[in-house]
Amino acid sequence: MWLSIFKQWVMYGFILFIITVALAIFSIITYTSDGSKNNSRRVFESSLWNALQLQLQSYRFLNYLIELDQQAPSLNGEAFFRYDVLMSRVDLLRKGEIGELIRNFEGGRTTRLLNIINGEMELLSFQLSKIEAGDYSYLPALVERVKSVDTQINEFVTLVNKGSNDYISDQHKTLQKNLDTIQLLSIILLACLLGLGFFTIKGLVQLKRVFKLNSNLNDNIQAVHEDKAQMLTFINQETRPPINAILGIASTLNSPETPKNTKALAKHIEESGNQLLQIIEMLSDLALIDAKKLALTPTIEPLKSSIEDCLILFESQMARKNLQSIVYIDPNLPAFVCLDLIRTKEIIVALLQNAINHTPTGSISLQVRPSASGAPVIPLPAGTKEVSVMQIALRDTGQGMTDELQQNLRINPSLPMQQEGPLPSKVGLSLALCHKLVYLMKGEMHFSCAPQKGCEFWVDIPFYVSDTGPIIEQHKPPQCPDNTQALLIETDAQLAKVISLQLATMNISVTVSKEGSMQDNRHCNLVILGNTASFERDGHDALQQWKNRSCPVMSYHPLAINYSDFQVKPLHFPITQSQLEAHIITLFANKKPLQGSTKND
Repeated sequence: MWLSIFKQWVMYGFILFIITVALAIFSIITYTSDGSKNNSRRVFESSLWNALQLQLQSYRFLNYLIELDQQAPSLNGEAFFRYDVLMSRVDLLRKGEIGELIRNFEGGRTTRLLNIINGEMELLSFQLSKIEAGDYSYLPALVERVKSVDTQINEFVTLVNKGSNDYISDQHKTLQKNLDTIQLLSIILLACLLGLGFFTIKGLVQLKRVFKLNSNLNDNIQAVHEDKAQMLTFINQETRPPINAILGIASTLNSPETPKNTKALAKHIEESGNQLLQIIEMLSDLALIDAKKLALTPTIEPLKSSIEDCLILFESQMARKNLQSIVYIDPNLPAFVCLDLIRTKEIIVALLQNAINHTPTGSISLQVRPSASGAPVIPLPAGTKEVSVMQIALRDTGQGMTDELQQNLRINPSLPMQQEGPLPSKVGLSLALCHKLVYLMKGEMHFSCAPQKGCEFWVDIPFYVSDTGPIIEQHKPPQCPDNTQALLIETDAQLAKVISLQLATMNISVTVSKEGSMQDNRHCNLVILGNTASFERDGHDALQQWKNRSCPVMSYHPLAINYSDFQVKPLHFPITQSQLEAHIITLFANKKPLQGSTKND
């Protein structure tokens, strides 16, 4: 409101400024008109004065010739000097502004007289040169010629005087007319400015009405969003019973008495039903976010099992595409966290769905770790002491995203002049919901992509740290004896990195065979056999050597799991910490000390 009032005062000040400038311009125009009048007067006075000077100098020259001492042997150039003074007056009348002014007097008669006077004066120079030489016989004729020119000079002065008076009179009339025109234009311009001020004030009043109308329209749009949210909630309520019935039938078909092919069909029906429920929930949440009706409900939940369950939801879908998945939860995070875990799961599910869609083959890794970002300033619920931030990082080895999709995702609603979020039609339903949920939870979303090399998303989500006793304790993985060594044979760098992190939490040092070579049979306490192209060539000998050394082997390689001569503990995707911890406890149960509790797993 104060900004609108400020803008109005700015507009009023601007109008006042225009009026002030206009008045100043009118004053300058008037002053310039007066200056033009003074300049015309100066030219007029100069023309009249120079004409009189011509007459005066002609009299002086004539008197000089009459009173000339004829006994002097030489005049020493005095006669020519007086002659030049006279001719200079003629030149002043012929050139410049004075000459241009005189040419218009009396239809050009002044110009003709001045030319005659100039011609007659030019003829005197020959006789004057003889007199300067001491020959005074030419003096009477020279005096007579000067006297004859006097008539033309008198007539010229009379015409100049008359023409100057007519000219200054006309000039005064013209200037007065121009001044009247300027004053009239000034009045018109002032009236226009007043009209502009009137219409501006009227426009501001109209703008105020538009703002009010816009506010009402926003309220109407909000009401539309609320109606949409209610409609989708109604759809959700109406579609859940039949979908639950389908899921119930699928569960019945999935009983032990059902043939295998029927079990696969039932599993697929169950998975499709869950996806349909997930889509409906996404649409409902998007509508609630747009209507600003989605309320976050922080609850205290176990972090590890909740995150691992998200990957298990997509186990069948990733198995059909032969995608290998793995998850790692940093042990520095609390075992129990206080946040809206339902919305956090939706974010992870959306990122996983996007990764599966863009990854035809390869691996998907999920890491949950403490974030280096500062915690946002948000109210603390009851029973919490501080706010921390965890980072959810998901990486795939797929095809990457198109530039257009990336550009639509680079929207930060917390910045000024930004949209609220990307449109589902531009980035897809899952990513649109993920983006809006992240910023609704006061978090941040970043990503990087490379063509044919995959994408990595990292999302910072704030969570609350409880101030009650056992809930804030961190999860303690089982600890193997010191100097426990593991050999990891894996060509996928991302899988190797995450497995190494998982084993490191259990005090196991990992040596990675980056090329997937089976020749690296150094002494170790554990072997994890992953993706390698050399198993068919060297796998039998390597397994036999590990068997002879009584070195346990875990593997997710299909040929190694089905190897009959040596019992290999199978690993199944998604590879979780819970799965690895269970195997480690079994393998090293008789070796002291094993520390850590798994009652929360």
